[in-house]
Amino acid sequence: MIKYYSGHLIGLIVAVMFFLLLAYIVKPSSEALKNENSFRVVDFIRLKKDTSLKEKTRTIPDRPEPPKKPPPPDLVTPELQAPPQAPNLDIEFPDIAVPTDFKGAFLGPQNAGGNSQVVPLVRINPQYPRNELLAGVEGWVKVRFTVEPDGSVSSPKVVQSKPPRVFDTAALRAIKKWKFKPKVVNGVAVQQDGTQLIEFKLF
Repeated sequence: MIKYYSGHLIGLIVAVMFFLLLAYIVKPSSEALKNENSFRVVDFIRLKKDTSLKEKTRTIPDRPEPPKKPPPPDLVTPELQAPPQAPNLDIEFPDIAVPTDFKGAFLGPQNAGGNSQVVPLVRINPQYPRNELLAGVEGWVKVRFTVEPDGSVSSPKVVQSKPPRVFDTAALRAIKKWKFKPKVVNGVAVQQDGTQLIEFKLF
């Protein structure tokens, strides 16, 4: 028991001595404190204001005056002159009477051999077949048809052709687009039969 307490006492003494040693090492000497305090010098410098510099006051310039508007131009109304009068020419024109009855009239060379009772108003030229055009073949087709009251063509048929059946299709296709002057009986348009010779010539 005595050994147990003596061990603790020795340890306590050693610990106290160790702390005292550390405190001695860390604590600075009084001479060092004196030297350190001797170098602390506070110097105050007061700057004097330079009175030679003068402050310049700036002012906003006045706004320039807007340019004056030019005076309006003088409007001068031009004098209006009356148009010159045309001279009165006393000329007697002859009375020319032109007949308006075209019955029996034919328009163009393709009407040769046609019926004198039909008058074509609109004619469409047939399209020349390509092979015959390149070969230089010419001919004609005689077509019989009916003129309707409105002037259109219906029921066209080939009566005769030369060369046979060469230009028949082109002639029938063209005559369907023709317009004729309708026949009028007692003020009413009626059907009318007619024939037409369509020629195929190279110029």
